[in-house]
Amino acid sequence: MAGRFDMTAKVVSIREVAPETFLLTLHAPEIAEYAVPGQFVMIRPRQEAGFDPLLRRPFSIHRVHAQQEHIEILFRVVGRGTRLLAKVCRGSVLCVLGPLGKGFEVRPAKIPVLVGGGLGVAPLLFLADRLKGGKGVIILGALTKGFLLRLDAFSLTGLDVLVATEDGSFGNKGLVTEVLNRLLGRLEAESRRQIIVFSCGPIPMLRAVAGLSKSYQVECQVSLEAYMACGIGLCMGCAIRAGRQGYLHVCKDGPVFPANLIDWDQI
Repeated sequence: MAGRFDMTAKVVSIREVAPETFLLTLHAPEIAEYAVPGQFVMIRPRQEAGFDPLLRRPFSIHRVHAQQEHIEILFRVVGRGTRLLAKVCRGSVLCVLGPLGKGFEVRPAKIPVLVGGGLGVAPLLFLADRLKGGKGVIILGALTKGFLLRLDAFSLTGLDVLVATEDGSFGNKGLVTEVLNRLLGRLEAESRRQIIVFSCGPIPMLRAVAGLSKSYQVECQVSLEAYMACGIGLCMGCAIRAGRQGYLHVCKDGPVFPANLIDWDQI
């Protein structure tokens, strides 16, 4: 039976994959068994540090290796908590709560288009692995070639991979939304109805992806990030405006939402 687990997880490996960006592998059997793409975990960076920092941080589940009972976390150093996490060693033990939240809802009859910008690729590799062997397109973006994340891993899924860098150092010059616009614009209305977009990245990018999807009448699901203290809906710290729905909470109502539910003018 699916559920969430408050557990200790041993660090299998950690390595820097881009400037200040790390790939962390944890031995977490229960989470590896029950997690679905789009869910997240809460991690307290160092158990041996006692209660400093006090609160766990949320991280998307980047990938699952069920047979090895491992999960991967892709994260960037942005503050004290993530800097401590980047310093953990193989064999260290972390406090982990998960899997949490609602993930992506795959439509088997539709062709997926995954759109990720920057660290927004984090939850999309897990999804791409689940889609392996089928039709689909992945659009990855970054400021420059050096900040493209996990391009090799995405390429191994067998899905078509398109890349955009803002400085033109690799792939298409410009934004992922420009690539998405060209892709959808080439299709007839009937073909567009067979597409479903899954996206994660900075809010301005997600707002643009949602706008394009709406204008082309394409179903779209977005994964949102938010500051949160608990991850289970108790602290109410991750509320977002959702139009007629009032307020929704990223931790328990998301982090994945239908794009048309979000009040993009208020987020």
